[in-house]
Amino acid sequence: MNSLSDRLARRLPFFYGYLMLPIAMLMQLGTSPGQTFAVSAFTPSLLASLDLTQSRLGLAYMLGTLFAAVPLTFVGPAADRHGLKRVASIVIVGLALACLFASSVSGFYGLLAAFFLLRFLGQGSLTLLSGNTTAMWFRNRIGRVSAVLSIGSAVAFAWVPDWLASAIEAIGWRSTYQSLAAVLVLTLLPLVLLLYRNRPEDLGQFVDGHAGRLSLGHATETSDSMEVELETEAEIEEDPESLSLAQAARTGSYHILGLSNVIWAMAGTGVLFYLFTLCEQREMPSDTASGLFKILGMTMLAMQLGGGVLADFLKLNRLLGLGTAMVAGSLIWLYLDPSVRGAQVFAGLFGGGQGMLISVSGVAWVRYYGRQHLGSIRGAVWCGTVAGSGCGPLIMGWVNDATGSYDQAILCFAAAMMPLAIAAWFIRPPQPVTAR
Repeated sequence: MNSLSDRLARRLPFFYGYLMLPIAMLMQLGTSPGQTFAVSAFTPSLLASLDLTQSRLGLAYMLGTLFAAVPLTFVGPAADRHGLKRVASIVIVGLALACLFASSVSGFYGLLAAFFLLRFLGQGSLTLLSGNTTAMWFRNRIGRVSAVLSIGSAVAFAWVPDWLASAIEAIGWRSTYQSLAAVLVLTLLPLVLLLYRNRPEDLGQFVDGHAGRLSLGHATETSDSMEVELETEAEIEEDPESLSLAQAARTGSYHILGLSNVIWAMAGTGVLFYLFTLCEQREMPSDTASGLFKILGMTMLAMQLGGGVLADFLKLNRLLGLGTAMVAGSLIWLYLDPSVRGAQVFAGLFGGGQGMLISVSGVAWVRYYGRQHLGSIRGAVWCGTVAGSGCGPLIMGWVNDATGSYDQAILCFAAAMMPLAIAAWFIRPPQPVTAR
């Protein structure tokens, strides 16, 4: 399966990593069936077709998300052990089968199983593998690359719900799930099988595109030029010392980064899962929620692009502090201002903060902890992130049932995010293990 990519790598006038980048973007789009913004498009049809109450539907989604966090801990180590390409191919096939299964469910327990598979394979596994793909190919340019990669997720966030809603209206929700399975198998899977490569070293190249341009075979006959070339290769091959998961877990930066991801996912999933209900509860126009998704998607894209570029020039702790502060501020604003304008400000701040955190966190993992154990390190955090995203709707729903409003849950999310927003400004890269 690697013959085509081998030939392309020899003939392409540019670094093969720049071909891997659009594949990673398509992998981001491929996570859509397991994302909250996509599931929300199916919610009205699921309620009507399966004769479920909203609380039962929400319970199935929350349990499916929480159960998905358990096997997700094995995905990162599996990618480290067997390679990203093999694991990604299996995940894509599994996600397509999960879509087919979702199209056939007829009750609560079947829907619970479908949500578990969609969340584990889509929102969890494929997102993790997509992020690790670019981290294997880029280091010094990882910020700008992460910014470009963000386009896929932002476009999906802003427009996939509309596309799915139109498809459901035209062909029904069951056929729409079947169409999603076909798209995954007929487009994304062949690209991964034919073009995906695990790392630049497999093609005789080096991280960031210094590949194969400088090799011992190209050295001149003089000893001076040979010495210069050997020094150049040594600089190219130099990699910051990688930390294991156990070593990373002993650093403060790891816990601040991890908890920021967990709380942000909890708040974001909780609010967005109930966004239509929240707007209705606050007596906003019926099209308000749809407009908020557009604002969220566009501001997320803008800050992902900007944050990814800035990550190559500014200190990561400052950008992480800005992102977490924007998320915390958006939640406070949503709590204090129940108007349409307040919801729009929330969407702009939250989308921007989320975009900054997505792009800068992806850079921080590889720069702080290296590439060797990246799957295990990010996999452990991603497990907590998926679990947090499952708890968010549960907290929102429980508070609303108890008080008749979502406000106290939103305030709790803001209170949890504020200390992390402050702490993020003070994190530092871990010291080399040998220096400890």
